Amino acid sequence: MAGLAVEMPVRAVAMSPVPPAVKRLRQALTLASPRAYCCREIHSKTMQAAIDELCRGTRFDLIQLESSLLCAFRLPHHIPVIIDEHNIEYEVFQRLWEGERSLARRAFNRSEYARFRRFEQRCWRRADGCAVTSEREVETVRTCAPATPVAVVPNAVDLQYFAPSPARAAAPSLVFNGTLDYRPNLDAARYLLEEIWPLVHRRHPEATLTLIGRSSGVDLRPLRRPGVRLLGEVPDIRPHLRAAAAVVAPIRMGGGTRLKVLEALAMAKPVISTTIGCEGVAVRDGEHLLIADEAATFAARISTVFENPNLAEALGRAGRRLIEAGYSWERAGERLDSLLQAVAGSHPLTPSNAPFTLAEV
Repeated sequence: MAGLAVEMPVRAVAMSPVPPAVKRLRQALTLASPRAYCCREIHSKTMQAAIDELCRGTRFDLIQLESSLLCAFRLPHHIPVIIDEHNIEYEVFQRLWEGERSLARRAFNRSEYARFRRFEQRCWRRADGCAVTSEREVETVRTCAPATPVAVVPNAVDLQYFAPSPARAAAPSLVFNGTLDYRPNLDAARYLLEEIWPLVHRRHPEATLTLIGRSSGVDLRPLRRPGVRLLGEVPDIRPHLRAAAAVVAPIRMGGGTRLKVLEALAMAKPVISTTIGCEGVAVRDGEHLLIADEAATFAARISTVFENPNLAEALGRAGRRLIEAGYSWERAGERLDSLLQAVAGSHPLTPSNAPFTLAEV
């Protein structure tokens, strides 16, 4: 089966950061438009031409779009389209709007949420299939697009690559990893350092915290604290996870499921997370990891892991078993393949399969 996976524009945008002043101006100019800012920014004439050329020269059985953001591109009428939703994108904007302290950012994200919600739901209704990361998201899609086939294809990890280490961490140490030029991760890092870390450091002055992740265009100097290391992007996250007594995911914004949590569980590390941080993963608080949504409780749960090595080890073992049972690449691949085969084999040529175009956003 020949398939075209469209994902290059997302990477291209990430690799070509826009100066903050230019970005703010562009965002302001789109507030009066029915088109979401993110759809305008993702669109590329060069990429559209590449898609057109590929579809003219090759017969594809289906097209898989990596995120509904890519529905802003024009696609052929006759090829079935599957949207692989890494997040419910409008949900990310909703949580950004609800969690932001800046009035300007709140206003923009509220507008972006309303515009992109209409667009994303329209895309689901027109698509021939949709893959989401959790059962919770299945219901979200089915509510507004009941005729569209939906399958859970969980985020997954390479179980051999992210394997547990027999060595036990020697000191009370934490790791937080995530791209810090992504707003939900930067918010989590600030929350961790401003509200949680002082409580932990007061009780465990010898503790260390390592922040890892790309931060292009972000000033990290305000994040400096005693006992905190800012490493930036690293070629391999595994040595840092192995050395940590625990991994933290104090996420308050965003959507989908977090690979950082799956990777830590796969390596049998105890994890302390917010409810949103481990959302969509079939974890149980106190069995696979510890959940806390208030700063004082989060700090107390970190201390519990530091002070109870047997609990830390038990959480790690249970987390690894969970990942082995449901979040391997093989299992995710089987689920995605089933959806692709079903859609490619029964594609109805109906008006609902009309192409998406930027003009309709």
